[in-house]
Order: sequence, then C-alpha cells, then structure tokens
Amino acid sequence: MLLSVSLYFFLHSPYIHVSHWDLINKKGILKYGTRTSLLSYFEVGDKPIGYEYEILKAFTKQQGLILKPIVYKNNGDLLSDLNQGIIDIAGGHLSLTKERKKHFDFSYPISHTAINLVTHYEYRQSENLSDFAKTNGQLIANSSYAELLAEIDDFASINIDTTSETTLFELFRKINRQEIDFTFADSEIIKIYQNFIPGIYQPIQLSPKEEIVFYVPNNRSNQFITELNRFIENAETRGQLTAFKSSLTSQLPNIDIADTVTFFDKLQTRWPEIRKLVQEVAKEHQFDPALLAAVSYQESHWNTEAISVTGVRGLMMLTESTAQEMGVIDRTDPRESLVGGVKYIKKMKAKIPSRITEPDRTLFALASYNVGFGHLEDARILAQKAGKNPDIWLEVEPHLKQLNNPVIAHELMRGNADGKTAVVYVNNIMTYKQLMTWKIQKEKTTVTTTW
Repeated sequence: MLLSVSLYFFLHSPYIHVSHWDLINKKGILKYGTRTSLLSYFEVGDKPIGYEYEILKAFTKQQGLILKPIVYKNNGDLLSDLNQGIIDIAGGHLSLTKERKKHFDFSYPISHTAINLVTHYEYRQSENLSDFAKTNGQLIANSSYAELLAEIDDFASINIDTTSETTLFELFRKINRQEIDFTFADSEIIKIYQNFIPGIYQPIQLSPKEEIVFYVPNNRSNQFITELNRFIENAETRGQLTAFKSSLTSQLPNIDIADTVTFFDKLQTRWPEIRKLVQEVAKEHQFDPALLAAVSYQESHWNTEAISVTGVRGLMMLTESTAQEMGVIDRTDPRESLVGGVKYIKKMKAKIPSRITEPDRTLFALASYNVGFGHLEDARILAQKAGKNPDIWLEVEPHLKQLNNPVIAHELMRGNADGKTAVVYVNNIMTYKQLMTWKIQKEKTTVTTTW
C-alpha cells in the first residue's frame, strides 16, 4: 500500500516532472484494469485470453514490460482507479464517449461497435422504440449504454433501472427468462453471447458505430499514448488485430451438443447452493473447480439427491462399487460424492500412459469415467489399426463411437459398449467447463492494488 501511495504522489506531484510512460518503465509493469469478457480479458484455466489482453501482451512484450491484469466488477470502480493512478490503462471493451473524453486520454480505436437493443422472442421483430412503452428494462450503470439512454427521448417514460452488480451475461439470462424485456449492449458482445444463450435478439440499432479504445490518465500520458498508438497502427496494418479477434472463435464452446438452456436455469437455482462446496473440494484435492462443477452438473444437474434407474446416485452419480472403492460411505452426502468423484477421475487419469499430455489426458480420463478404461483402450486400439494417433482424443473419438457397432464386437477385447454416449458425455463436460470457467471468473471479487 505504501508503495502505491508513493507512486501516486510521484506521478501527480506538481514539483516532479515525470511522464506517465517514464513511471511505467521505471516499475517495469503495465497495470491493465479490465472487465471480464472474451473481447477484453478472460481466464481459461491458467491461460488468460481476450482480444484486448492479446493486444497489450504483444505491446508490453515489445516494450520489455510485464503486463499485470486487474479484474474489476464494474466500470465505476475501474475508471475511478484509473483516475487515481492505481492502474495505468483501462479496457473492458470501453467505447469512446463524450463524458469519458472529459476525464481521460484515449488510444486509437482497436474496434468499432454499435449499441443495440437486446430483447426476447416476443419483441424480436420490433422496429420502433414505441413498442417498448409498457416494458421493463435494465442497463449496466456507469456505461456508455447509460449515457446513451439520456439522449433517447423515446425512453423517457419507459421503466428502466441501472445496476452495478449484474453483468451483461446475467442481464441476457434475465431477458431469456423474460424477467426483463430489454437491455442495451454492444453488437460485438451480443454476437458472442448469442452462442451461449438462445432466445436473445437485437432488432434495433440505437447508435452509429462507436470506437472501442483504451483509456489512460490525462496527466502526463502523452508519450505513453504515442507509443501505444504507434503499436496499434502497426498491428492493424499487419493484420495482427484481425488475427487476435479471429482467434477468439476457437475459444467458444460447442453449444450444439450440450443442453445449455437447462444448464443456465440450474446455474441460477442450484449452483449457488453447492458453489462453495465444489470450490472447497477442488482446492483440497488440487482439482480444477470448473471441471468439477462441469462433471457434477453433467452427472446430476447438481441435484444432491439424484438417483438413476441403474442405482447410481448423488452429485457425481457413483455406483455402489465405485463408492466403496473410493471410500465413500454415503453417496448422497454432497461432499463425499464430490471427493469420491475427484478420486475416481484421478485414478482414471493415472491409468492413461504418461506420454499423453493435456488436454487429451483429461479427455481420455473423462471417457474412462463414463464408459470404463478397458473400453477406452479398445477404441484406442481401433484408432491405431486405422492409422490414427491413439494418444490424441480427436483421432480416437470416432472410433469410440464404433464400440456401439455389434459387427465389430469380435475385434474388441471387452466387447461392445456405449461409446457414442461417452463421446457426448466428454464433449458436454468440456462445454460446461468452459461456461463454468467464465462463471467462476465473474464471481471473483478480488481487486489487487498491491503493486
């Protein structure tokens, strides 16, 4: 804290003529404040991704600096810390607005987007704002959307409130459930969320396309902005910005397989009840909490009393024999079930040949958890006979599906098995894992200011 205060006065003292850029280089660190989004900053496991993050990572690498991302829950806190010099640069898919221009300097645009009205099925074909006269809306506070609202006379009598606690992701879910009728959002962001949340539409464009920029303090930041703008211009000319944005599509989960409609419902109703327990068990057993959340959802939809016709039960739907093997006394006890499931997945993972690396190692372990390790080995043998690499999930996956075919039973050491279900099981879990990574990332409340 003392260091932060000292650096603040060093930067802002009228008696010390040091530029913001000199101070950043002196520290060797660029502190980047942002909101969680694929277009800004998002953690997938231990790997940070995001359009803005990739831009700044390349910039700091070129400048010999360390990039320090700091995640904020709302724009108000983010811009307040930027104004106080606690962070060096603010992102989070921020558009260039009249109000923000008064308080901050800003970079060349890194993207362009329009603000659109987002609504549900009932109003999907609306072309006029008057259609929303008797509806309820909600907007993100301290946002460009709230600024735009003040400029739209047609919304003067419509019931709209603002929130600093709810994310766009959650507002879109409210629209999907028709708890609210509309919100405002950037067209680029809407397109991404439409991959996750069915039933949201953007029938009306509310603004011309706006510039998306980085903001910096307006005190002695001229050299910093000059260096950053030079980098952005060169990156745009080389096609680097386009490449950064295009790479995001590979991070989107395959939602065609998983039942995301039910998933989002359970995320609101059941996940809050077991969230703390899942994270505790994951931490105790050094297991990815997003993966544990995804597996337990796939198994039981987070129903602690789940039971199937085959006798498996609990959060992780353990069989009686598996429960005994893992030391689980009560399969309906949520903690015991989660611990038993983690132990069993780890056991399956330990059976996978050590030469197989991630993510294939985890994918094979999940398939084993569902269909059995022996049947997975049969599929890997089939892949090898077909000239494929038995150590790569994508090359084994088609052969796992063949285990359902009775015609090839004689080729299998362990006979037929439901490999098709195992494939869907694994792919569903990886979809839910990515969505849970997003959710858990948004639930983080820590804002680090110790640098």
